[in-house]
Amino acid sequence: MASRSYLDHHATTPLSGRALAAMRPLLEEGFVGNASSSHHHGRRARGLIEEARRSVAGAIGASASALTFTSGGTEALHLSVLGLGRRGAVSSLWCDPGAHPCVVAAMEALGVERSLPLRWIPTSTEGAMDVEALSAALQPDALLALSWVQHETGALLDLPPLRSLLAERGARWALDGVQALGKVAVEVAATGADAVAFSAHKIGGPQGVGALWVRAGASLATVMPGGGQERGLRGGTENLLGIVGFGAAASGVADRLAAMPSVAARRDAIERSLLAHGASPSVVRRPRVATVSHVGWASEVSGPELVAAFDVEGVSVSSGSACSSGRARASASIARLYPAEPWRASSALRVSLSPETTDAEIARFSEVAARVLPRFFAG
Repeated sequence: MASRSYLDHHATTPLSGRALAAMRPLLEEGFVGNASSSHHHGRRARGLIEEARRSVAGAIGASASALTFTSGGTEALHLSVLGLGRRGAVSSLWCDPGAHPCVVAAMEALGVERSLPLRWIPTSTEGAMDVEALSAALQPDALLALSWVQHETGALLDLPPLRSLLAERGARWALDGVQALGKVAVEVAATGADAVAFSAHKIGGPQGVGALWVRAGASLATVMPGGGQERGLRGGTENLLGIVGFGAAASGVADRLAAMPSVAARRDAIERSLLAHGASPSVVRRPRVATVSHVGWASEVSGPELVAAFDVEGVSVSSGSACSSGRARASASIARLYPAEPWRASSALRVSLSPETTDAEIARFSEVAARVLPRFFAG
């Protein structure tokens, strides 16, 4: 695999050296204990979990007591949506049209429970939230689900005007921070959200572990009851190894942020290659994170076919989120964001980077793009 170029870091990132170094001794030891036990082994496990909790909390500017560990970003997002939605009055449900499929699924399930239709937050022709239109329609006691960083395009949510509007209307809202951590500075309390979800494997941590920050004073229902773990909010024995890896990866978030200018320069090189060989693709250039280039073509080109062609040449890219791109169909999120331009969803190519991306991988992409793209745009 050394000869391949991995350019799908929004799907998952390589395990960082920090995470590996923290996890390896526990793997080699083979046994630590159950953190719910009161004996020596249990206390040791509990100590490791709380140390990791403090590390992750530090990376998001939060108190450790506000953080709940989960099995990943999907569970954290479901807990945020369903936990908020099952407590208190809810007059209406509003969802970011660019939300991750798991968020949409959670909001739809809540709509069935509450007998409420799911409404899409209005957007501009460029896919940005139309705060004025939302203000005209928003009622008190609404529940909203928003994306800090859109998982495919990397577009950044303009938080200040939304934060002010939602506070003024007394709305409660969940924020998907999975693609934000390690790419933008995160101070969760400043977002104004009631709950913010994160995932370890987007910052060099292991897969299968996430976290949910809950604002002080926000009330969440338990979605998965069990043995009272995580202060009763999330039952089940904690994933000790994954949590330790998450904590170690979180300690490197500042380094990841410092690397973003270099990552942006490599992303720009990717886009120059696409523009040089790709018959004038449309690049999403809204305010965005440095790690991704999302392009589409106003033609009959198929995003999944482009991905397959790059894959054969040794370059791993995607046409959408990892949770859905394995199926050859257009991205529903992109289709909702750009209803007047359906080709953006069907022809999408997402190239995503991280601080681990090398100049050699960028050079390989450029070489492969020069061979692959003319096949799709000949003449």
